[in-house]
Amino acid sequence: MTIKSELNKLKTTDLFSLLLFVLYKIKDIKEYSTISELAYVLDRENLLNLCEYFGGITLRIPTIDELESIVNSLLVYQYVNIDGYEYNEAIKKIGFDSAQLRQVKKDYNKILDILDNYSFTKRDT
Repeated sequence: MTIKSELNKLKTTDLFSLLLFVLYKIKDIKEYSTISELAYVLDRENLLNLCEYFGGITLRIPTIDELESIVNSLLVYQYVNIDGYEYNEAIKKIGFDSAQLRQVKKDYNKILDILDNYSFTKRDT
């Protein structure tokens, strides 16, 4: 078996993964160590879009738990500031445990500041 015949067996996804792995090995940049897995998470077009928009920038990807915590804090915001519930009523409605509640309250207070000081508009894609 030749390298060429082995490369011919690879799917496009595998080729992009190989490309990103080789990039990591050649550049020897620690932050590139796991990017070869992006080829299996994003399709070709979105992988290239990611590189186009964020190329050269170090990003930290949030965990699902971090996203869930922010969603809960935004839900509290919606219940209190949009739907008119009392804060404690909103907390009960969602049903947090004490460990979550501390973080949600902290994030909710930051969300109040963020939404007062920034404007968000729909972006055409």
